[in-house]
Amino acid sequence: MDEPTAGLLSILILVGLFLTGIELAFAMAIVGFVGFAYLVSFSAAANLLVKDFYDTFTSYGFTVIPLFVLMGQIASHSNIAKRLYQAAHTFVGHVP
Repeated sequence: MDEPTAGLLSILILVGLFLTGIELAFAMAIVGFVGFAYLVSFSAAANLLVKDFYDTFTSYGFTVIPLFVLMGQIASHSNIAKRLYQAAHTFVGHVP
């Protein structure tokens, strides 16, 4: 099977997966993985999948967001947030 035929077949499979109710991201990932494995090789597709997972979960955003939430929880449970608000209100609370 040549590339244009594989592309057309993958679009039809993608539409079929949409109609079955599979989420958009999962349907596109399945079709992309299977198509890449068919056109190149399964080992290349598996390596690409592992590399994408690693790159995604080691990104800056996945590190910062949980630590920011942890900082908020620590500030909330130690009552430092309430004391900081009271101090700020004391200094600038009279400003309209």
